[in-house]
Amino acid sequence: MVFGLRPLTPRRVIIFTSASLLFWIFVFSLTPIISPLPSYTGPHEVGILDVETEVEKRVIHDAKLKETGENAFELSTLAITLYYPSSLPTAPPSRRPWARPWLPQPISLIGIGYARLAGIQFRPLQHLFTFGLWLFGSGTVIPGVVDAPILSGAEKVLVDESGGAGGFGKILEAVEQEHQELKRDEQLGTLPCVVFTHGMAGMSQSYSHYLGSIASHGYVVAAVEHRDGSGPGTIIHHANGTERKVWHMKLQDLESQPPMTDLELKKAQLNFREAEISETIRLFAQLNAGDAPVVNLKPDSPRESLPGFRQRLDLSAVTVAGHSYGATGAMQALKSAGTKEMPINAGIALDPGKGSGPLNKDIDVPILVMHSGEWTEKQTEFYGQGKHFDVVRKIVDSVKEGWFMTLSKLFLTDMVIMNANQYSRVRPPINHRCASHRPLDNEDGYWHHSGLQNSSA
Repeated sequence: MVFGLRPLTPRRVIIFTSASLLFWIFVFSLTPIISPLPSYTGPHEVGILDVETEVEKRVIHDAKLKETGENAFELSTLAITLYYPSSLPTAPPSRRPWARPWLPQPISLIGIGYARLAGIQFRPLQHLFTFGLWLFGSGTVIPGVVDAPILSGAEKVLVDESGGAGGFGKILEAVEQEHQELKRDEQLGTLPCVVFTHGMAGMSQSYSHYLGSIASHGYVVAAVEHRDGSGPGTIIHHANGTERKVWHMKLQDLESQPPMTDLELKKAQLNFREAEISETIRLFAQLNAGDAPVVNLKPDSPRESLPGFRQRLDLSAVTVAGHSYGATGAMQALKSAGTKEMPINAGIALDPGKGSGPLNKDIDVPILVMHSGEWTEKQTEFYGQGKHFDVVRKIVDSVKEGWFMTLSKLFLTDMVIMNANQYSRVRPPINHRCASHRPLDNEDGYWHHSGLQNSSA
């Protein structure tokens, strides 16, 4: 016995060693944790700010946590990471002020969270996860400026003349030339808004390069830190100074009458996410009005830049976007688009989840759906509705203004073909009104097609 723990049998050693090996494979192959994050693609410096505010407390589902007896789906605060264009001049990382760490703080929360998510309850191994994250990722920062002043109304939103790289850069260049994509209302100079919802086991900074690049082109992006039990771990901070940790939740962690099914758990989580999306849009409105100061509950998070958001946001141009589980949630939120609670005018879905529950088909606003190569090539049955790819395409076909983008070379109509390293460079093109179908001079055979109406295959 060691420190009162059960003896480490050969079987336990093999299990723990295998789990650790899988974790390190994940760390080294799937994340940029051991290398600096690249600079953003747009002409503007990017401001970054973590914000947590109180919201109207409500219970989304009556399930309880077996461990504590607390409500599993109680919404009391909203936590987001803001990415926005700044009036500061762009600068190399060495000349920037202190930037936000890429890994959430404290790192132990994420290390233990991912260990729990992997089914590891052995405390020393959980701390090993934390040590590994600290060792390789503690020095990685998001390439932006914390609490930077937002781009003022007197400053023009710039267009990056380089247009990116390769074929996709030509696509962006063509759209910008024909429709002056980023030249907003010159009198008001307001900035369009994006709400982004992360995937299963993701976090608000997991997509920092994609979202920061969007912001560098003149958008204000709010990445939601979901408290629905889909992430590795998060901390809710209350106004009275108390805290509550929310860990990744599985069916066996919950109790309800009758017991929840897997689909019911997903439905509860998606409803929780929908409520957080609504609260994020409400926060946009509060920041834009500037009538009452936003109380930031995030410990040690600066807030000097928040008053500068007054009259800077274009609340008539709100896009909701998400990846995987978040894409399913974004599509669900579009069901209420145009209402007072959800004044959304467009949606972006990146790899809508294959196991996140049925997809909402009731969409009356423009939507862009993007499929990665794996999502396109690996055809799977989707809740008895047919192949997932076909279900998604039918949804896009049924929308008055819809775009479908895929890495597959099997389909060339109503889609964009692009390579993997350009996938992260896409920024919200929903407000473009480009009707073109042109081959691009690229060996991979890029095509771009979008329009006010879908074409039939």
